[in-house]
Amino acid sequence: MRRSNLVAVAIQILAAGYLQLVEWVDLFPWNDLSKGNAQEKLDIAILACQTLVAFWYVRQRVSLMIVGWLAYAVWFYLQIDSWWRPYLLGGRTVGPNWYFAKTYKFLPQIGDRPTPDADHVVLQLLLVAVLVSAAIAIWRTARIGQAPGQSS
Repeated sequence: MRRSNLVAVAIQILAAGYLQLVEWVDLFPWNDLSKGNAQEKLDIAILACQTLVAFWYVRQRVSLMIVGWLAYAVWFYLQIDSWWRPYLLGGRTVGPNWYFAKTYKFLPQIGDRPTPDADHVVLQLLLVAVLVSAAIAIWRTARIGQAPGQSS
């Protein structure tokens, strides 16, 4: 396996492991599972998808690697849309009983807007690392797969 694919797979495994850790293991105040996970089936489905995408990178199937990259890009977009857009631009408010009200945050609170907690900021940084490393792996895999004499 190419080094770029190995790095992409390693970061995907790290992101999958981190997500499963914070969704199933109570690490309060990093996460807050006092009310339960509340999305067990979704977490298992995400893990299955992450495993499949990593397998595609191991197999170096460019078209499937692109599909996997797009899935991670949609997930990252949803993170930005649900956390950063309301935090920075408003439009959604939360109260003291909000699911993430007691988790650790290092960003300042802006009124009643949802403040991204450290748990989700780390997840989002991992998603950026997945997207960058996966894009490099796609580019290098596709480039090496070109016929002799073609340029990139």
